[in-house]
Amino acid sequence: MAALRPLPLLLLLLAWRCGGEDAEVLCASSACYTLHRSGSAWEKAQERCRHNGGSLAPVRSAAEAALLRELLDTARWDGPAWIGLALPRGRCVQPQEPLRGFSWVAGGEQGNFSQWESEPGDTCVSARCASLRAGRGWRAGGCQTSLPAFLCKFSFQGMCGLLPLAGRGSVTFSTPFGVRTARLAAAPFGTLAEVRCEHGERSSYAICKGPLAGGGFAWDPPGPLCPVACGHHNGGCQQLCLDGPGESSPRCACHPGSVLAEDMTSCIPKDFCHPNPCQGSCRPLPGGFECGCEPGYALAADGRGCSDVDECESGPCQHLCHNIPGGFQCHCPPGYRPAGPAGHLCHDVDECAEPHACPQLCINIPGSFRCACRPGFQRQPEGDSCLDVDECLRDPCPGACRNFPGGYECQCPPGSIRDGDGHGCSPGEAIPNNIPQSSGITPQSSGITPQSSSIAPETSSSIPRSSSSIPQSSSSIPGTPRIPWTTSIPRTPGMPTAGLGAGSGEHSADGPRLLLYYIVGSLVAILLLLAFALALVACRKRAGRREKPPAKNAADNYCWVPEQPESRGERRKQKQK
Repeated sequence: MAALRPLPLLLLLLAWRCGGEDAEVLCASSACYTLHRSGSAWEKAQERCRHNGGSLAPVRSAAEAALLRELLDTARWDGPAWIGLALPRGRCVQPQEPLRGFSWVAGGEQGNFSQWESEPGDTCVSARCASLRAGRGWRAGGCQTSLPAFLCKFSFQGMCGLLPLAGRGSVTFSTPFGVRTARLAAAPFGTLAEVRCEHGERSSYAICKGPLAGGGFAWDPPGPLCPVACGHHNGGCQQLCLDGPGESSPRCACHPGSVLAEDMTSCIPKDFCHPNPCQGSCRPLPGGFECGCEPGYALAADGRGCSDVDECESGPCQHLCHNIPGGFQCHCPPGYRPAGPAGHLCHDVDECAEPHACPQLCINIPGSFRCACRPGFQRQPEGDSCLDVDECLRDPCPGACRNFPGGYECQCPPGSIRDGDGHGCSPGEAIPNNIPQSSGITPQSSGITPQSSSIAPETSSSIPRSSSSIPQSSSSIPGTPRIPWTTSIPRTPGMPTAGLGAGSGEHSADGPRLLLYYIVGSLVAILLLLAFALALVACRKRAGRREKPPAKNAADNYCWVPEQPESRGERRKQKQK
């Protein structure tokens, strides 16, 4: 018989029947919780849970608290039961913490969930242990107190579902943690199920095995157990019952588009997307499936694969487009920066906004920039630097030319004035000889004081050629007071005078330069006049010496000594004698 194939394992599992105990069990997900109605202290209850591979039950979350509450309600237990929460001796109660300083003996993360019915007493000396009462919360008490029940938790890798039965029968489950029960909605890995069929002489057995090749856990044999003929309630099958020649018992099957469930009697819609037959996403449909692709991909011709879409063919970018798997990227050429939605546009970069882009002038152009020089400068052949242009090399002025960075100016000769732009000369205007007098300079020479002189200069020379009066001198009066004298300063054409040019709007731009010419010309004329006056005085002295030669006598060879006051009395005495 198929149910007797795993004989060694079956014999091992049959040994559990001898030591199993009856207890309320609730299995869900990957853990089973048990309620043991046996009075014991906290340490004894923890020892019994560990003996079977578990621990006193923790309550780390609201979902776990709901499972324990369901277990107590199913068992109709309203008394206290130990849980795996304790405060060791030597540790103090911490009122500000969720667990109040207690910890779960099962280990792992302590968590922040708490459900205290009353606050534990403040102590640091004695050990304290927690209990749970249905419909209430946690309560701390002495660990040596004997309570009538305790809760255990056992963890597993997986669970098997309901054991399918074709006919009537009873099932007794022997769990790996030593508990026998007739009610088990989900059985943990390693659970042995003993089935007694209503019309059978012998018992059948099944065991929860796994994990299977496709994942999950299942009963072996898969059932349904307690087989009957297909004519009796369709053999216990939901859709099709197959009872052909050569088969020891009927078996269940499903219509196309459906598959047998884990109980091997029920049928569920076939999941055509498991395993996924598509390269992308799969959507199940009645009797089939439909494949889909992620954005940036298109469904291939076979209806299952996905191929990349070249978005650059539609021209989404303003300049450069680069296709990538599942999308594209826009790029801007040098001199531009990404802009606009998702960076699909490009804006010109103003390089001239950067400091020191060019030595003088910067001209921004789309995608680049150009350096230029100011008027009067020119760019070097190999570079952006600007060199001054020497305009004077072209001889643009009628007279002298002065070059300066970025331009030039003409130095006009006497008798002409510079144009307004400084690049030419025009004939000067006639200027009257009303030169202001100067009385701050008085020449001195060998006791001769010049009184007045009037010098008539020629029109084109600053050196006087003639004199209408010769200054008189007297050699017999040394220390004669200085007498101021006036001169008529020669005027150079184009040079401003005190009464002309300073306020002229035509030459206001050259006022400082013409004033300098005026001052320098005046000083030169005064110095020439002084030299001329000194020359005349020297000539007069020479002429006087030629007319009256001095008479020579013996006294010329002697030096006259001034009379001393002390010797006058002695001379008088000599005369009296």
